[in-house]
Order: sequence, then C-alpha cells, then structure tokens
Amino acid sequence: METQFSWTKQWYPISPLSYLDSYSPNPVTLLGKKLVIWKDKNQKWIVMDDFCPHKLAQLSLGIINEDGNLICRHHGWCFNGEGKCIKIPMLTGSAEETACHSLKSHITIYPTQIAQELLWIWADDSTTAFEDCTLKHPAIIPECELNISSGAWHMTEVPVGYTVSVESTFDPSHAQFLHEGIGYFSPKTTVPIQHFAVVGEMSAEEGFTLKHSGYNLLNKDMDATRKFTPPCANTTIYRYPNGKITLFQLYFVPTRPGYCRYIGKFISDGAAAPKNFLLEILPQYLRIGLQHLSTYKLSDQDLTVMHSQESIESSLHKKWQKAYFMPSPADIGIVTFRKWLDEFAGGSPGWAVSLESSAKNLNNEQLYDRWHRHTKLCPHCRNSVLFIEKVRTYCQIGTGFLALLTLVLLLLGIPLKLVLTTTILGVLSLLCSYILEDFKQLFLSSIPKRGLPWVKPYQSN
Repeated sequence: METQFSWTKQWYPISPLSYLDSYSPNPVTLLGKKLVIWKDKNQKWIVMDDFCPHKLAQLSLGIINEDGNLICRHHGWCFNGEGKCIKIPMLTGSAEETACHSLKSHITIYPTQIAQELLWIWADDSTTAFEDCTLKHPAIIPECELNISSGAWHMTEVPVGYTVSVESTFDPSHAQFLHEGIGYFSPKTTVPIQHFAVVGEMSAEEGFTLKHSGYNLLNKDMDATRKFTPPCANTTIYRYPNGKITLFQLYFVPTRPGYCRYIGKFISDGAAAPKNFLLEILPQYLRIGLQHLSTYKLSDQDLTVMHSQESIESSLHKKWQKAYFMPSPADIGIVTFRKWLDEFAGGSPGWAVSLESSAKNLNNEQLYDRWHRHTKLCPHCRNSVLFIEKVRTYCQIGTGFLALLTLVLLLLGIPLKLVLTTTILGVLSLLCSYILEDFKQLFLSSIPKRGLPWVKPYQSN
C-alpha cells in the first residue's frame, strides 16, 4: 500500500482571482490555519500566517502601503513579501534593525501559483516547502475537446464539512429527488443507474476514476466519468450519444471542521443561452449577481440534507460502514470516496491544529445565511447590494419629498387631480423601497424578510 496521504503537501485552490481584493488583505482559512492573502509591490500574490508576531493581531485587519508592504493595524509593524519585518515604529536605529533581523519578527510564507484563473496555495510550512511544491502540479481542468477557459468560476463557503460535501458529488442519483423542480430533476424521470464502477487503480496521490451510466430519461444513454484528484478536485464529464459534452469542475477546499469552500465552473459545447435584453441594460455586476441568486435554491436543498446527515452521523458514534446501508450500484461513488479517505488519508482532513470536529447544530439563520456563504466573498454580489441600497435610498427620499409636496399642494388648494398624482407617485416610491428591501435580503439570507421565517426548499412545502 502507498504511504499515508499528506494533507499539507498539496496544492489547494483557495480563490478565483476575480474574488480577491488587490488593494486590501484577504483573510482565508485552510485546514484550520488562518492565512492572509495580499498583493505586493511586484504584483505577486503573497500568502502568510494571519497573525503579527508582536501580539498576534490578525494581519488581515491591516493595510497595504504605497510600497506594497503589509502593515499591522495594531502597532504598525510592517512586513514585506518575504515575511520579514522591515519597520517597527516604536524602535529606531540599531534596536529596530536588531529586532527586524530576529527570526521572531518574521512570518511564515507559503508557496503560491496561478493556474486557470485560480490562486493556489501549497499548504505546507516546512523548510523544504518551496522545493517540495515544484514536484507536484495543481489539479487543474484537464485538456479536452471543450474550451476550458470559458465560463466563470463561482465560489461559496458553506457550513457543512469536507467529507459530506465531496461524498455528495459522487452521488449523482440524489439530484432526481433532492432537487425536484429544478431543471429536469424529478422522481418521475428517474432511471436506475445500471453501471457504476471504478476504472483502474485507486491510489493516495492519484485518487480514483469512476464511470457510470445515466440516471434520468434525458441522460440515460450518456457515459459519465468522475475523476477525484486529491485533495479536493472532482472533474466530471458527461458524453452524450449525439456528441454533446458537458464538464463540471468542482473543488472542495477544507477550511475548518464543519465548513468547506466550494469553487466550481460548468463548461458545455452547446449553444450559449440567448441574451436577455432587459438584463443586458443592467450593470455587469448586477447581472452576475442575479445569476448567482439563481443558484441558491439548489444550494439550500443540498445544505438542508447534508447538515442533517452530518448531525445524525455524529450522534450515532458509528463508522460509516455500520451507519450506511449501500445496496445499489448508484452508491459505488460514495463507497469509493469513503474507502480512499479511510485507506490513504486518515479518514478526514489533517487539520493544522487540534480542532473540535464533531458536527454542530445550526439554526436556520446560520444554515441559510447567504452573506457569509457567498455575498461577502463575491465582488459582483457586494456591488449589487450597494446598488440596491442606493436606489432604495433614492426611493425613500422621493417618498418624503412627494409626501411634503402633496401637503403643500393641499394647503395651496391646488386641483385634486394634481394632488392625487403626487400621492400615487409617493405610494409607488414607498412600495418600490419595500420591494428593494426584500430584494436586498435575497443576497443576505434564504430566510424571507417578511412573513414567517421559514425556508422552503420546495414549492410544495
């Protein structure tokens, strides 16, 4: 058997470049370790431990100065792209020079690279990390018949763990039931998977490859390939009899116990969706924000089940082999991933520090939160929220102005028709303000702004 899989000596995609702020530090967590990402004076992305060696303040709270160095917000200590302290404001002369040369004032940095518009981090902080990382390549989208540079990356960070997240992506048949009402998914169109098998050998570093047949009337004749490349990549390709090909590239980055960062894109050789004229007149960030809103229904359905699954599995105190009953060929993907995790990777991600890994019970506000899941990470959605709030403010000002104007017109004895016009406009402006408030809520939570605070994953609920 191969040696144990090393969770740290791997390349992890931490973020699409489009999600990173070039002018401010970006805080991230990987394998339980808090890191900060920032761009130095050479326009190179730097990743280092997210704490100042002075008093352990988070460096991601700091600023990047005009020289491209990172300044701690707490006491102004300044660090360059090599992790070296180059300025301590409370020291001068030789005392400052001595302190800056001390290894105690330095911060650990991590190897990085850019591939396919993603920033990748080598998670190891050993003295040989910058040499070791050259021996491996990140699990990028493989070359195929498709234009792999097309499409945009989408990123979310969800309150469910790595294991249940990856497991779900090797369980295609769940879509017919869990995602009923979305697209073609429906129990009525379900076809049992006839063939689901491992192709070739399973190994610690190369993972495994699965092939399976279709699972609904629309894709029953397709050939599907699912390739797991450790530590976190799933490349799924569907090939249809008519020659059509679709590819799903998904990454499941283990951030901390009970949380996982999803990064993915969908590529197809089919015709592009026709442009919507009404959408085209909107700012680009708002168009993209609306597209992102459309993904929450499916995501909420997944989260609802995966969170319950984690909670129950944790409470049973049984190994998955005892807790799960897997009689169907459709379960082969689940079993294969769990076997890889147990045989090669210690059964779960190798967290950087001792962390509580038992499943947590989340209330609906936490589980269906959209701000932390995606909006705060996505510049398009953040700008959409700002745009909505700006328009809403104009509506509120307009409502107040029209109300005052109506009062003045009444006092002046102006004809009732004109007074009625300003009244109607004021009511419409007020109504628009309420609608925009509800619209803004869609970017912040799946829980509605008004009415009962229920999340309804299905129309029939």
